[in-house]
Amino acid sequence: MNPHASAADISTDPDDVRTVHEILSDTDIAMVTTIDSTSSAGRLVSRPLTTQVAEEDGDVLFLVRDDSAVVRDVEANPQVNAAYSSRKAWVSLSGTASVVRDRRVVEDLWTKASGAFLDGGPEDPHNVVLKIDGDTAEYWGGTSLVGTLVKTARTIVGDNDDSGAGPTVVDLP
Repeated sequence: MNPHASAADISTDPDDVRTVHEILSDTDIAMVTTIDSTSSAGRLVSRPLTTQVAEEDGDVLFLVRDDSAVVRDVEANPQVNAAYSSRKAWVSLSGTASVVRDRRVVEDLWTKASGAFLDGGPEDPHNVVLKIDGDTAEYWGGTSLVGTLVKTARTIVGDNDDSGAGPTVVDLP
């Protein structure tokens, strides 16, 4: 949850959940942040991953290698964040990640483009799914580039009197 948002500021409105889903679905690449499992200092590491599926409840799925650093990090500490950015919106998705080793799920998610980043095809047991169960999402924009820019500019200069300015924090189902 956003440390700056009170419980009263967190939306459970289905329209806001839908907006988060639409932004996630319309943005292919996420910067997924994990806690580095090789660092005793709790160093944060972000890496780009291609979203295979954005589910309606805010969960997202990625194809990764089971011997990758992101899998090691998630297995050591499953708390993650995925940041999405498009021309008209931004989303910060916080949640808990897990590794899904189900061959059927990998095969269902596999595309020709997957082969450009992962060796061995969908039958390769080292190709697995990283699933983020979204807990909360914070989004800016989502309707138009101009609207998002105006709201962002108002927030930056401290003009928060407009109830539509600033981000929306959403509690995901």
